Amino acid sequence: MPAIDERPQIAIQSILLATDFSPVSDKAAGYAKALAHRFGSTVELTHVIDLSVATHSEGAVAELSLDAMRREGHEMLERLLHEFSGTKAKIREIEAFSLPEAILQSAKDSEASLIVMGTASKRGIEKIVLGSTAETVIRKSTCPVLTIGPHVSAPAQGPVAFRTIVYATDFSEQAAKAATYALSFAENSGAYLYFCHVLGVHKPKGSEKPVLQASFERSLRNLIPQSAYEWCSPEYVIEHGDTADAILGLADRVQADLIVLGARKSSFWLEYVETGVTPALLAAAKCPILTVC
Repeated sequence: MPAIDERPQIAIQSILLATDFSPVSDKAAGYAKALAHRFGSTVELTHVIDLSVATHSEGAVAELSLDAMRREGHEMLERLLHEFSGTKAKIREIEAFSLPEAILQSAKDSEASLIVMGTASKRGIEKIVLGSTAETVIRKSTCPVLTIGPHVSAPAQGPVAFRTIVYATDFSEQAAKAATYALSFAENSGAYLYFCHVLGVHKPKGSEKPVLQASFERSLRNLIPQSAYEWCSPEYVIEHGDTADAILGLADRVQADLIVLGARKSSFWLEYVETGVTPALLAAAKCPILTVC
């Protein structure tokens, strides 16, 4: 029996947009707004003041710094709220010593269906390191997280429609949950789906390829409900080599506008976080990445 029993449908009722007003956060805001238009979602515009920075100085200097950060943050949130006219949006201002924990708690309090946030490389493209805030949110979030990297273009005006989706799977429990979102987004937007599995550095011989392809398709049929094939004709792709490079390469070739994958400590993706696979994906991708725990 398929792991996904019925026709998958998701409801994105509430979106938490975590912003620090950086250029990549501005692009993330564009996606949050476009998704809200698509799904009729409420958007919570959330800004966290990092108290570890604000209180680094002592005495009156620290107080002045914190007051300035409060005023600037409020003004920027009000400006952003104005840009969300036509959507159900509200602002939330938080002060905390841990940015990721504050975002996660806010998402829990508001029962967010989705967290949207930007992320960037800290050390340049040759040594990509996912920002610690985004990494922690992805690891611990109980709802999906849509990350917008520095190489992602801003979305078009109006409701977002993902036309080409790459769903990368290692057949873990988390990847199965991610498949629900890949299928639901694909049906909602009429997207073309690529199901991708990366075997690793071993490249099969010519005689092995048909066997591996057949095995891969059987595994996917055990995951995907038969009803999905009534509206979806997915293409099955087996990639080889470095995992991040393989997924990014496929996404580039098919001009994907969304990558979907599972994320949890027990899954394939986060076992390799320390070696840079997941950070490389999120920081180097040219399209948004949806991670599902």
